[in-house]
Amino acid sequence: MIKLLLKTFIIFFIFLNSNGYSLISEPKGYPKCVNSDVNKSDFCPLEAKLGHTLILVDFTSRWQKPQIDWVKGRIFGEALISGIPPYNRISYLKIDNTPPHSQKYVYSKCRFKTGTKTKFEGDKVNSKCEGSDFISNIYKAWRSQIDEVEKNFFPKNEEADQSLIYEYIIHVLRELSVDFGSDYQKRELIIVSDLMQYSERVNFFKHCKSASEKLKPKNKQKADKCGTFEKLMKNEKSFANYIERTKPNQEMLKNLKVKVLFINHSYQTRQDLYITLEQLWIDMFKYIGINDYEIIPQIDFGP
Repeated sequence: MIKLLLKTFIIFFIFLNSNGYSLISEPKGYPKCVNSDVNKSDFCPLEAKLGHTLILVDFTSRWQKPQIDWVKGRIFGEALISGIPPYNRISYLKIDNTPPHSQKYVYSKCRFKTGTKTKFEGDKVNSKCEGSDFISNIYKAWRSQIDEVEKNFFPKNEEADQSLIYEYIIHVLRELSVDFGSDYQKRELIIVSDLMQYSERVNFFKHCKSASEKLKPKNKQKADKCGTFEKLMKNEKSFANYIERTKPNQEMLKNLKVKVLFINHSYQTRQDLYITLEQLWIDMFKYIGINDYEIIPQIDFGP
């Protein structure tokens, strides 16, 4: 009898996986019924903070269509449905000429359930207290909101006076008003950027130029090779002290994963810059305590 039950379970498990479902169960505090357990204004659970994906997008340099297309496919549409569980908050924040403390979310609400079978168990309709048409209509309303955000998200090509990438990262990690704290069961910070920090304290366009590049006329110079993080901290004492005083504490880093979509801005830099620039940020992440990270470089897309 035990062998028969075990065999039946194995067949059932194989069937689920063959259909693309991986049995991701509902987390603690997951809302059972929409009418009683979900905030109608932002689609979020009333009694729990399940997860928060904050998408931080750098618009301090000009964008080209291939970049927009690549990023759209990773932060909008089906990427949200397949990658983010239902009732997890999704927020979009822009890096531009606006100071971090004055910047507001473009959008910040929870991903609503689809009402269909997906890899997330919680996407299904709870027939005890929910109707299929009811859930479908709310999902369509949520999806139309996201589609509208996508439609208006990418601005006209403009460049900013500075690029405060580090400052925006620290801002979202430590300010309560951003609602990205460790009280969420899990957090993912997605940074979409060319990673070229430049401000009054530090300028990566200066730090990331080789001696041979600096010999060229100024209007012909481009960032081509970054010095090490150790060298940066040694040469830029103001920046070193600044990072030491502002880096996040352990509570701010709890339950945090960082993903970088590394934009290729070839009009500003030489082809192989990304190798040393990526290592510069890896060392910076480690220094400020971010150990769970992934950096995905964009491939070349032509002239």
